[in-house]
Parts: sequence; structure tokens; C-alpha cells
Amino acid sequence: MPPSPLAGQAGTVLVLVVVVVSCGVLVGTFAAFYRRYRMFTRGLRGTAMVVDVRPTGVWQQRSVTEAPTDTVVVATAAMPRGVPVNQKVPHGQYQPGQVVPVVQAPGRPDVVLLDRPDLERPVWAVYLPLVLLVAAPVITFLGLSHRG
Repeated sequence: MPPSPLAGQAGTVLVLVVVVVSCGVLVGTFAAFYRRYRMFTRGLRGTAMVVDVRPTGVWQQRSVTEAPTDTVVVATAAMPRGVPVNQKVPHGQYQPGQVVPVVQAPGRPDVVLLDRPDLERPVWAVYLPLVLLVAAPVITFLGLSHRG
């Protein structure tokens, strides 16, 4: 039987390349999750008025079986024409003219979130990519050492 094309050094190099790329993706994912988490926990809190409520488009839903959600546009003192929040809220919870609590990124009036912790990721989900990043080299080392 001929040797496998992934045997020896070629297979090891392929595994290492896949692990390095995966680690890069995990670093980027953690950075994005942590930036949003930090903005939500340490941002400027205030109030805003709902100026528009639209159904969330199908292309923005996580799955076709997801319950209907709305995209809310709020007007703040810094953005009187309104800015859409980067959250999907359950359908029917907000109406135009309603005053709502919001969190704004410091120095970024165009980034506003509704002050609702139930719409944000839990802390364990924010740090999960970092845990996987730490575990990846250990899993790779164990896998390569038992190869063969």
C-alpha cells in the first residue's frame, strides 16, 4: 500500500498551518467580542428616542427559524437624525416616540446600543475564543506527539 500523501513532514506542516490560521481567527473573534463587551460595560449611559422600528431583514437573521426581530433606530443629542442600534430586539417591544436607555461608545456618537443586558453575549461567551486559543497549542502538541 502506498504511503499517505499527508504522512510525515507534509502532514505536520499542514496541521500547523491550519492551527495558526485558526488561532488568528480566534484572536480576531475575541477582539471583536471584547470590544463590544467593554463598550457596553464602560460606555456612556443616557437616553434616546426611538425614531423608527423596522423588521430585521432575512439576510441579517442568524437562521430562517429565528423568531421575528426588529431593528431600532434611535435619536440622541449627538445624532438627532437617528442611528440604528446594532442589536436585534424581539418584535413589538419598541414604538416610535418611546424614550429608551442607551449606551454610547465614548467618542463615537454613531455607535449606540440599547441598555439591555439580555441582548448582549454573556461573559463566558466573550472569553470562550480566548480559552480555545490557549487550548489549541496543547491539543495540537498532543495530536502530533501521538501521530504515527
